[in-house]
Amino acid sequence: MAELRVANSETWTHSSTANGERYRVTLTTPMFPTKDPVPLLVVLDGDTMILTATEVARSISVSTMGALGPVAMVGIMADEPLGLEYIGARFRDFTPVEWTLHGPFGNDNAMVSKGMGGAASFVATIVDEIIPQVRGRVSVDESHVGICGWSLSGLCAAWAWRERPDAFADLVAISPSLWWSDASMVREPLPERPAGHRAVITAGEHEEGDLSLVWPQLFANGPQREMAAMVRNAVAFGEMTRAAGADTLCAVLPGEHHITLAPASLTRALVHLYGK
Repeated sequence: MAELRVANSETWTHSSTANGERYRVTLTTPMFPTKDPVPLLVVLDGDTMILTATEVARSISVSTMGALGPVAMVGIMADEPLGLEYIGARFRDFTPVEWTLHGPFGNDNAMVSKGMGGAASFVATIVDEIIPQVRGRVSVDESHVGICGWSLSGLCAAWAWRERPDAFADLVAISPSLWWSDASMVREPLPERPAGHRAVITAGEHEEGDLSLVWPQLFANGPQREMAAMVRNAVAFGEMTRAAGADTLCAVLPGEHHITLAPASLTRALVHLYGK
């Protein structure tokens, strides 16, 4: 099978000095190159998100004749085969603290095969090792470096944005797993953000409510949904980012599920962050 090639893109593998793990890195740059520095969006779960994010940005920019400004994106993903190995890497890299899953999520502890609580070293890998590599390939607007994630990686993105305001001005948290560690992220104070910082937080309408409307029905687990409180936690965190001074878009998207939410959220987020 021929390799899929994406215009204005480059892929490499990085071995982290912060945690010793290997990551696949994909950089996409604007379809129409510019000499000016461009915003940079770090996209977690890179292999599963970077193509969608890039195509959404490029198609909107072309169809609006540049009303959506240029943006570079760097997708970052653990160099693991998809399946249980990658699921284990997600728990390791995307969780800020160690925590024993309990209650309706108790059986999920079996998937935590590579440990947890590694977000600090993973984010250090991004900030101190991978982003400098990106700067050597594209001129970055340092005032608009952002981080984006979905579900567990949305939790990591929100945590990184909170903990590293020096590194990340923009946040895109798509259905973030803010329930982790008994929802500590929405219980702990959010410090005031520097001027110009922005946040997009989304949830899907059907992440809570009528179980008969859930798709796929595999996720129609009432006790898990009640504990996760995806909509309530996203709205609460959106209120926190707004109160902290960030230009915030917090949206519960009609008709969307946890699994279907990312493409619609990326459209909203990219327009909010980079629309002229």
